[in-house]
Amino acid sequence: MCHSGELKKGGLDLSTRDGLVHGGVTGPAIIAGSAKASLLYKLVAHEQEPAMPYKAEKLPEEIIARIAEWINAGAPYDQPSNGDPSNDQSAIPVNKPAGVSLGSAVKSGEDSGSRLFVEQVRPVLEMQCLICHGGAKAKRSGFDLSTREGLLRGGDNGPAVIPGNAQASLLLKRVRHELQPGMPFQGKKLSEEAIARIEEWIKAGAPYNGPLKLPAANQAASVQRHGSDHWAYQLPRRVAIPTVKNRDWVRNPIDAFIAAEHEKRGLKPLPEADKRVLLRRVYLDLIGLPPTPKEMQAFLADQSRAAYEKVVDQLLASPRYGERWGRHWMDIWRYTDLYGGYLMANSQPYIWHWRDWIIESLNQDKGYDRMIIEMLAGDEIAPTDPQTLRATGYLARNWYRFNRNVWLQDTVEHTAAGFLGITLKCARCHDHKYDPIAQEEYYRFRAFFEPYDIRTDRVQGQPDLSKNGLPRAYDAEPREAIQVAPYQPAIFAQTFRFIRGDEKSPDKEHPLSPDIPEIFGSNRIKIEPVSLPLEAYYPDSRSSTHQDLIAQAKSEIEKTEAGLAKANQALAEAKQRAAVRASQDGTGTQGSISAASPSQLVESSVGVSFEKEIKPIFEKNCFFCHKSGNIDKSGLVLDSSETILLGGRLHGPAVIPRKSGKSPLILYLRGEKKPRMPLGRPPISEEQIALIGKWIDQFPEDQPGLVLLKSEAAVALAEKELAAARAVLPALKARIVAEQAKYANPPDPNAEALAQAARKAERQAHLLKGEEDLLRAQQQLTEALSSTIPTDEKADQVREKKVEAARKDLEAAVAALAEAKESYTPIGKLYPKSSTGRRLALANWIANKENPLSARVAVNHMWLRHFGKPLVPTVVNFGLNGKPPTHPELLDWLASEFMEKNWRMKALHRLMVTSNTYRMQSSANDVKHPGLTVDSDNRYLWRMNPRRMEAEVVRDSVLYVAGQLDTTVGGPELEENMGQEIPRRSIYFRNTPNLQMEFLKLFDAPNPTNCYERNESIVPQQALAMANSKLSLSQARLLARRLGGSAIPEATFVADAFEAVLGRPPSSEERAESEKFLARQTELFHDPKKLTAFRVSMSSEVSPAGDPSLRARENLVHALLNRNEFLTIR
Repeated sequence: MCHSGELKKGGLDLSTRDGLVHGGVTGPAIIAGSAKASLLYKLVAHEQEPAMPYKAEKLPEEIIARIAEWINAGAPYDQPSNGDPSNDQSAIPVNKPAGVSLGSAVKSGEDSGSRLFVEQVRPVLEMQCLICHGGAKAKRSGFDLSTREGLLRGGDNGPAVIPGNAQASLLLKRVRHELQPGMPFQGKKLSEEAIARIEEWIKAGAPYNGPLKLPAANQAASVQRHGSDHWAYQLPRRVAIPTVKNRDWVRNPIDAFIAAEHEKRGLKPLPEADKRVLLRRVYLDLIGLPPTPKEMQAFLADQSRAAYEKVVDQLLASPRYGERWGRHWMDIWRYTDLYGGYLMANSQPYIWHWRDWIIESLNQDKGYDRMIIEMLAGDEIAPTDPQTLRATGYLARNWYRFNRNVWLQDTVEHTAAGFLGITLKCARCHDHKYDPIAQEEYYRFRAFFEPYDIRTDRVQGQPDLSKNGLPRAYDAEPREAIQVAPYQPAIFAQTFRFIRGDEKSPDKEHPLSPDIPEIFGSNRIKIEPVSLPLEAYYPDSRSSTHQDLIAQAKSEIEKTEAGLAKANQALAEAKQRAAVRASQDGTGTQGSISAASPSQLVESSVGVSFEKEIKPIFEKNCFFCHKSGNIDKSGLVLDSSETILLGGRLHGPAVIPRKSGKSPLILYLRGEKKPRMPLGRPPISEEQIALIGKWIDQFPEDQPGLVLLKSEAAVALAEKELAAARAVLPALKARIVAEQAKYANPPDPNAEALAQAARKAERQAHLLKGEEDLLRAQQQLTEALSSTIPTDEKADQVREKKVEAARKDLEAAVAALAEAKESYTPIGKLYPKSSTGRRLALANWIANKENPLSARVAVNHMWLRHFGKPLVPTVVNFGLNGKPPTHPELLDWLASEFMEKNWRMKALHRLMVTSNTYRMQSSANDVKHPGLTVDSDNRYLWRMNPRRMEAEVVRDSVLYVAGQLDTTVGGPELEENMGQEIPRRSIYFRNTPNLQMEFLKLFDAPNPTNCYERNESIVPQQALAMANSKLSLSQARLLARRLGGSAIPEATFVADAFEAVLGRPPSSEERAESEKFLARQTELFHDPKKLTAFRVSMSSEVSPAGDPSLRARENLVHALLNRNEFLTIR
């Protein structure tokens, strides 16, 4: 009636099977073989709007069931559509349901269609398609054709096949390459014959005779085509150490691998570097500081064969090693301090605990595998150990307030890049274009991190989270995002693939479980939930926290006791001053206060008398509105000097002592300021106003009466504060006891009674605190109203705002006082009692010897920072689109060695820096050396690579050679703008994407957003910074004085300066030039008129010397610090 003939509502015609399959404006009406996926069934079953029949009663359940059986049977029609026998949809092969008569055509079509599928189509689909589109772990673009249901459902782009309609089927268009990307993906187009068979099969209804399976004989070839034979996806092989001709050059296996490449290419290694150059190189590499002259001389004097190795061991044992290499790993792991402000915050407060953990772990030579596990899952392996929990700062660093998906995106992609060296981010929106990683696998990797959240626990010794805390990871319960300040990102219950990477289009029909990409093998991940102890899910149940809170409460009592004592002292002094003033004014006996009232203390007997002259004026004209017990809404009372000084609650003080012309009372009386006084009566005479003004002008500005009143108010408030503070301690102890009973194992039978006692004690503390807050709010309101009257409109508005704020505080205090709580407040927050174990499973897989990438990636990073260039040039892309290693066998051997040595970094450092490869000179004296032409880029290491000092090493070394470097280890980050004033190591200063020390920024300091390999630049601004910065000027002057100043011979000073700054003596030419320079500068400084002043002041913490000779020597040291040799690791 509605969907046939000329009346085709919604574009749907059910009179033919073609019309049924094509559907209307909302798409196909049926998916033959799948009732649940068919729109027709959903509408008649009232599972989707608009329900059908439209605006009529629902069909009987029996009929709906028959429709479902009919669709599942292939939706056969009695007559062929359009009269085309080849398109006879009654020939759809089906599993015939009981009670459904399909006719003989079904049997005929079933036989022919099934035979075509088995003999012609199935082998093609299994061989060419199933590797990417078959099963849970190979469902690229959301498409799984291993079953007919998956084929009909299709993927991100809709159904792959419309049974009976080949031309409209996406599958046929893809294999014909009519749509891109053509299929098979990145493979050869199917033969025309195979495409014709697929077309014929679709026309026959696309029957299946069972799920598709990847043939074992073809599996290897299919996988190989997709890149699993790539070197990075194979386990490292511990190959045999090469035998080389240049055996005398080989100190350790590294040299053998390097020498083998030399011999292949006709390269000859350069000789070993000078001992001074070598020592400076290894010092800067391992601890980031140059050797002192004393250390240099000791090394030169040691003639033993193991002299160099002893130095290496000493450096690796130095606490400076952890700081130097901690900065390297902080680059890779993207360490950043908190940035973005309160509402825009990224990372976490107190993230420096993670930085300290990195440094300490390296100094302890903790295994790299263990470090990975602690960073990714420290809360699951050591849930009550704060030292280990610091490591999860790696996860806290990625915290992002406004979008959980951005937060997890960074976590997933940088975990893959930093630990595995793969560009997983390329699979966020679609299947990876180069590596065998499906988009779905990206989101399965994300699922490892889906439940995790960040919280801040108290640290021992500091219960105040506004001063310190431990940011750490934990697995949270799902929650909705909070979209208003202070904002909070959501935690999702499930992981879904985002269709085309759009977070607004999650594939909610297919929630994903955690798993690693199939390219790394299957069944390697074992996830086991972790049950947590009480201290982990209720961190404030720790006894140390209880002790800290009790100590804090006791400290608060001591503080308020001291405050009360101070207030009482101030009150005594105020009384004394008031007594003296009263005696002087004749209103009391000198030295006595007992008989003097506040009014007496305000009133003076000299000049105009309030009682005799002023009060009668007010009684006659103003008392009907401004007398105690009979006042208007302004609150102004005019029956005493004291009340007039206090003013009214609406407009504040009515007089300003000694300033009658600006006093509101005079302005009110003259009608110059509202409200006019007297209100509704004739104005008083100007003579009377002048008399009142004279009375105002005789008030002293420092009224002892007012001071006394304020002092009395301060004492009253201090007494309330002390009472409230004293009530907190027993309430806190009662709450602690109640909590211990509540969570006792076995349960404490007195738990309920203790809870009631805690509630009662807390209620008492709450009442006393309320009284304190109420009194404070009242006093603040009085203070706001009593403040000096502003003289302009803007200042008046500011004052009014303060008054309004004080009123609101007062109202809140009154309301809080009336509030009653039904139970006591827990000591802290409760968290989930278990963790999913997902991150631990992932960490165990990453830090496993069976992982082909983890050790290689770590070794590559270490090699880069020792030799200036990595073995794999693309440090975070070991995949098919990355560059291959220059020395693949060496990389594998080092990775194997690293793992066999229990992932200990110090052993690998020692191996690298003691090799002859590391010890070589960095420049060839012979311009005809074959390496200059055969390997000009030094890819095969026939010489050492000279390198520019990193930013932190430049600054630290300047301070260090001057003897000023503060080597204190650890602690909170320092302000980035204090780098010129505070001589701590650079690693301890704040470093964020938008806040960095300017000096470090000039020398290519790392951007925490992404810095797996640092840039190295040489720009004029660096020379200017070294020449003109406060740092270099100050340190040059201090070093010159430290070397002996002008007290030692000139030749000695020159030699010592070269040793201190450059680590070597000057050449004869340099010595001569330096002495000429000193003579010339000394002469200039003797006659300042010859000097040219800078247009801009060059500020420094240390002023230049007044002695011309010493100042010249300061200049020489400054010049040496500016030499390229100082800034280069040769």
